[in-house]
Amino acid sequence: MDDKKKNSYILGSTTMGHPFPIIRVVLMVAISMMAQPKDFPALTGPYLGQTPPGRTPEIFAPGILCSGCGEFNAAFSPDGNEFYFSQTNKEKRKDQIMVMRRVNNIWSKPEIASFSGRYDDCDVSISPNGEKLFFISIGRILPRSNIPTKRNYMWYMDITDEGWGKPQPLDYPGNSGGVYPVVTKNGTLYFSARLKDNFGKADVYRSQIVNGAYTEPENLGSDINSKFSETDAYVSPDEGYLIVTCWERPENFGGGKSDLYISFCKKDGSWTSLKNMGELINTEYIEFCPMVSPDGKYFFFSSDRNDVNECDIYWVDAQVIEDLKPNELS
Repeated sequence: MDDKKKNSYILGSTTMGHPFPIIRVVLMVAISMMAQPKDFPALTGPYLGQTPPGRTPEIFAPGILCSGCGEFNAAFSPDGNEFYFSQTNKEKRKDQIMVMRRVNNIWSKPEIASFSGRYDDCDVSISPNGEKLFFISIGRILPRSNIPTKRNYMWYMDITDEGWGKPQPLDYPGNSGGVYPVVTKNGTLYFSARLKDNFGKADVYRSQIVNGAYTEPENLGSDINSKFSETDAYVSPDEGYLIVTCWERPENFGGGKSDLYISFCKKDGSWTSLKNMGELINTEYIEFCPMVSPDGKYFFFSSDRNDVNECDIYWVDAQVIEDLKPNELS
């Protein structure tokens, strides 16, 4: 695990406000039916047809995602018909972004996303309105350059009538080195990076949209960041709370390398001090990549607790987040 990761459509009508051509619907259904492997189970219904969890974390889709490679970072499209996750390709010694699609209520087998597989890609997320997909990548060639990037850059793609468009580098001051890009309803970008005003090894920043452009990154301050490392920050669409991966803090459970912590936004816009999410979520192993489903029902995260050499994606009822909210903010 390197520095980079230490990180749909409604059939027959419209997709997130965009026309969905009937011919594309027919083609997708036909391709799905022809390509579905005979040995792959018929998964129907929301969330890959999995039985929803309670307040105890469970591995998400066991036997479906698990490939012996290690899976992390879970992102559903707002309509619930596309599921993206990151996977470590041991043979190529890099990460890649995988996708599953629900067509005619049947989920496809996981496959490498069309925009991934060639470079080192992970940290996928989708904007709340479903119009942009974000990820980070190493090795891609920036526009007007013939030199592959040696550090991770944040990239995005816009939705089109035919699907996701061409990957473009995210245009914000100092893009190089940012990880885990997540945007809110108003377009504010949250990410982690090692910039000049860091408190520690890596801090959480945000960059707002002003006149169509991202502003200079703003450090979230000492309530969130520390002398250690804070990465993989998920922020709810309304910016009501933030869940972040905190590395090597003394209060981490069992001396674990990373735990998940939570902070809630106060009425004045400031953040409450980070609080460890507790032994229900955290273990002596690695917990990272927090993400909440678009409908707000389930909290996803990744951990290597089941096999210290591999990571799995876990999910749990999102009520565990509400349970941690301070009484004065309830």
